[in-house]
Amino acid sequence: MIKKYRFPLNIFVVFEKLNPVIFTSNKLPKNHYVCFINKNWYVGINLFLKNELFYSFGTLSEMSAIDTLKYTKIFPENEYFNKSNRFLMYNIYYTYYAKIRLTLICSVKNNIQSIETIYKNANWLEREVSEMFGIGFLNKKDSRPLLLDYSRNEFPMLKDFPTEGYYDIYYNFFENKLAYVQNEFIEL
Repeated sequence: MIKKYRFPLNIFVVFEKLNPVIFTSNKLPKNHYVCFINKNWYVGINLFLKNELFYSFGTLSEMSAIDTLKYTKIFPENEYFNKSNRFLMYNIYYTYYAKIRLTLICSVKNNIQSIETIYKNANWLEREVSEMFGIGFLNKKDSRPLLLDYSRNEFPMLKDFPTEGYYDIYYNFFENKLAYVQNEFIEL
């Protein structure tokens, strides 16, 4: 009986030069691979995934980040992850032709290059990540907030953001506008 080589060889050949950490597990589906890459290779890998023959029909399904503020140990020692970087940003791609799901993870301090020119839906996903986590995207055309008020410069998905928020908001019927009242926090 012949066993099929499960990891896509063309991705492995390109990623071999990057020396990434690639893993899969029994908890993930058979064709789901997780790759940790350096943020300097972020745009290049996205260009490869978009223009490569077998993966050109793929889509960027999800983009988000993880705040690692209070993590004592993020990952085993690896050159791509230093503990001064606060965020782990991840993208999930799915290719319909090859039926492969790929997750790219890179360590980010505060800024990373935008990929909105590569994937059309990256504009919306990057705006969401920028608004919720405060990660800046370089060379971004549209950086308006999606959900939060334009006047606020707070990032609600950070671990040091208070659970009740900085302000209570209500609609003032007399002045016909939104009013903010600052919360008073009690230190325990």
